[in-house]
Amino acid sequence: MQPLPVRDRAGNALTGFRRISEGELEGLGGRDVVPAALVVVEYGGAVLLVFDAWRRKWELPGGGREPGETTRRTAIRELREETGIRGVGVEAVAVAGFHLVAPDRHELIAVYRARLRVAPRLLVNDEVLDFRWWPPSDPVGEDTSPLDAEIARRVARTPTA
Repeated sequence: MQPLPVRDRAGNALTGFRRISEGELEGLGGRDVVPAALVVVEYGGAVLLVFDAWRRKWELPGGGREPGETTRRTAIRELREETGIRGVGVEAVAVAGFHLVAPDRHELIAVYRARLRVAPRLLVNDEVLDFRWWPPSDPVGEDTSPLDAEIARRVARTPTA
């Protein structure tokens, strides 16, 4: 693990990472407080990274909350939309703090984990061009989000609830 903050080339920073229960996470507030969720999918000692079509980077699956949606529902929906993975359990493990630069803002992002026993069938789509299983002990390449990689490393070291 790296000390925080961890920055990417654009100046965005992962500024905090706090383990949290589902109840604590939902108690933080609605979309204005926690506007998005990420999912760390683990299988065989590796974490699933998706190649984002717009940002052209390897990153964790996830995205923004829709009106009335809990962070859990967001995590499940985004995982399905970006990967095709359905019907797996997700557990809340953390909230990550970010300082983002375009536009300048601070955000809290819900972080969930899904541990798979069987390799999933992954589906390329308009948002995600490719998939890769990345061992968190491996270095981060130039084409990988260092912020998401640090989150994945911290989640991989978090015991199951």
